[in-house]
Amino acid sequence: MSGPWELYWNRLFEPGDFAEGAPGNALTVTIPAQWKSYENNGQALSNEGYATYRMQFVVSSEVAGQPLGLYFNNVATAYRFWINGERVDGNGTVGTDAKHMVPRSYPKVYFFQPRPGDNEIIIQVSNFAQRTGGIWESIELGDAEDIASLQRNRVMLWTFVTGCLLLMTVFSAFLFLFRRQERAALWFGLICLAICIRSSLLGESFVYVLFPGLSWEWGVKLEYLSEIVTIISLAVFVNKQYPQDAVPRIFLPFVVALTGFGAFVLATPAKVYTQLMVPYVIVLLFPVFLYVMYVYIRAAFRRRIGSWANMLGFLVFFLTVIHEVLYYTGYISYGGLVSFGLLFFLLTQLLNLSLLFTRAVTQSEMLSMELNQVIASQEETIRQRTSSLQALNLQLEQGNLELSRIEQARSKLLAEVHHDLSTPITAIKGFSKAISTEVIAAEEAPAYAGRIYERSLLLEQLIDNVVELSQLKLGETPFQLDEVPLLPFLRQLCKRYAADTMVKGITLTWEEHDLTLPMERELLVALDRFRFERVFANLISNAVKYTPNDGHIRVWIDFRIPEGSDHGHVTIHVKDSGIGIPEGELEHIFKRRYRIPGIWQSTTGSGLGLAICTEIIARHQGEIGVRSHPGQGSDFFISLPAKLGDSSANTGRNTEGG
Repeated sequence: MSGPWELYWNRLFEPGDFAEGAPGNALTVTIPAQWKSYENNGQALSNEGYATYRMQFVVSSEVAGQPLGLYFNNVATAYRFWINGERVDGNGTVGTDAKHMVPRSYPKVYFFQPRPGDNEIIIQVSNFAQRTGGIWESIELGDAEDIASLQRNRVMLWTFVTGCLLLMTVFSAFLFLFRRQERAALWFGLICLAICIRSSLLGESFVYVLFPGLSWEWGVKLEYLSEIVTIISLAVFVNKQYPQDAVPRIFLPFVVALTGFGAFVLATPAKVYTQLMVPYVIVLLFPVFLYVMYVYIRAAFRRRIGSWANMLGFLVFFLTVIHEVLYYTGYISYGGLVSFGLLFFLLTQLLNLSLLFTRAVTQSEMLSMELNQVIASQEETIRQRTSSLQALNLQLEQGNLELSRIEQARSKLLAEVHHDLSTPITAIKGFSKAISTEVIAAEEAPAYAGRIYERSLLLEQLIDNVVELSQLKLGETPFQLDEVPLLPFLRQLCKRYAADTMVKGITLTWEEHDLTLPMERELLVALDRFRFERVFANLISNAVKYTPNDGHIRVWIDFRIPEGSDHGHVTIHVKDSGIGIPEGELEHIFKRRYRIPGIWQSTTGSGLGLAICTEIIARHQGEIGVRSHPGQGSDFFISLPAKLGDSSANTGRNTEGG
């Protein structure tokens, strides 16, 4: 909703004020933009004040039949609004001065029912709390479901970022607890924690939803303070990483200055310290970043361990910081990339820390091998130095035990990520591959990485199935239904899957049980070929799973049609000679995550296959069921609407079976 908008500066109007026309002269503006970018009589407006925005837009009768959504991003610093004369909601309290205004600014979503033809939105905005004023981020209008999906995706994205940062914080804390001399890990964890707090205050700002009692003023203070802590911790972390290349005497004055600015932030309101954002960036932030880059470049040219990866990760982070500064100073229209840049940088650090401990384990093993060689070749020397060698062995054992504890802590953290965090599956698989080649001992790495990778694949399959089942239940999965000649289609599917079942020693056969059709007539069913084959493949897979070798699977159909009609129902049967299902369990097997006690619990899988099949068949206006007895196999059947059609009208890929 970029505009044009009517802007009434330093006036707060409500819908009733426009009943008899415009109550005064208005500026014509577009958003997003700060107030200072607008001009009135040749003079720029102030970012401090209040104003009324008004827009009229036309909605067609087709669109008016569905609810719409409004996505308000950050508005500085309080607003309330009306749609078609009705008060909807707002954020904070709008006032004509700082005394009567309560600032509040974070993204919110609203839904409303439009009316055909002209629609009106009126927004009152006031700002007496910070350097930015007005609707300086976009307002998005769209279908209610699309807006809700947009908000959900953004929340998931920011939750993923903050979740990763929080996990890195915990990992670094355990690393430091198990190995106190690794102080770099402590500062690394502090960086992750500070940027995690800052990320929760930016983007979707879900910290205000989790803690509604948190005031906007303290939220902004936490944002600035977390950034200061991040900068100081980053520089100290680099000094601990490469002490030979660091120049602490250069950095120390900036630490004092940043600490002083943090105290200034705590002591003054946002209206004061936000005005110093540009000097703060130029005088304090950029020099520290340049110092860190200098240390990394110096370490890289001296071929320090991991310096090139660190330099690349920090360069990406530095570019996102510049981008964020340009965003907050109004030179570009979108921001929020700094958290992702830092996440990339932190991932490179995490990789380097893992490589560091891998090298430590390797060096320990090499020392043990060298010691064994010395023992074998110099027995006399060993006898003379038994006590010193015993002490050395004890130190080596203690070192190995400590490294083992560190490895166990890291493994436990990875297991928690594997269990609780579904979004970063791709990162887990990539990390597990890295482990299998470099992180642990060569003889242990393949088995360890293989288990992590297999579990991540199983979790990924479960998540895919859950997402697919949820989309099916919500009707978000599109279906392309075509009238398909059923007999050739099923013949083709049986032929396609017969080879797979034969590998398991099971025969898959297609049978036509006395099915006679009138001349030049074909049995037609409205199918989404891809989704129906998904159901067919699942039933065949289950049949193979629970059918012993040398068993058989039979597929046939029954067609019943009322006399004098071309429409009826067809029933597709998939019957196996497997172990069968107890009668008391038949009504439960199509439920989500349900497994029959006993042998069914010993099999792998997500437990969602039959539930997904049920939803797919329901979208085809059909039903799925089963008949079974223990030891006599199972007969899964699908009932679908069908009709008799002219076979000459169905040629090409339909006749071939899709």
